[in-house]
Amino acid sequence: MDESQYYTKDFWYNQLDKHDGPGYDTIHNYGPGYYAYKLYERLIPQLDIPNTGAIVVLGTHRCVSFNLLCKKFGDRCLGFDIANPTNHPKVLVHNVMNLTADIPIAFVHNDIGNFTYTPKAKLHAQEWATKNVISGGYMLGRNDRNSRDYPLEQLAISNGFINTQLEAYRLSLQDIDSDTITGHMISKKK
Repeated sequence: MDESQYYTKDFWYNQLDKHDGPGYDTIHNYGPGYYAYKLYERLIPQLDIPNTGAIVVLGTHRCVSFNLLCKKFGDRCLGFDIANPTNHPKVLVHNVMNLTADIPIAFVHNDIGNFTYTPKAKLHAQEWATKNVISGGYMLGRNDRNSRDYPLEQLAISNGFINTQLEAYRLSLQDIDSDTITGHMISKKK
């Protein structure tokens, strides 16, 4: 499959919002109902994120969730996406497949694309993030229950992380769908 057809602003910002594709019912137009918004609001404040290193979101969309991190972490925040329709000053327009820079990261969320439409990009983003998280830093992303069965848990472990399934966190998560909860993990770099 040539997934590059999905590396467009039109697909992620216009077409995806208009159909009933995989996972669409949990997107909530990437606003306050989106799982990332709820996790940034409830989970991130509970983590002992290092005081140095960037706070990175791979896939910022319209920056609704990303702005929660910007309010908390300020200039440390850095976002990457295929487009930046809100002209957010901390978001770089970048094809993640070309992402190679070494950036010391204290927290990263891999929310680029998905394993249905862009599995190569999603995996590349995960591998890049895994290599750039500093000791004591965190990574939020998919676990082995992804639609392509990629062994993301082992990828994290082999790069010095300890994985904790999202369902293990004692949060008020009842308003986040169970597939999202069971399909994500937080990994902390040793």
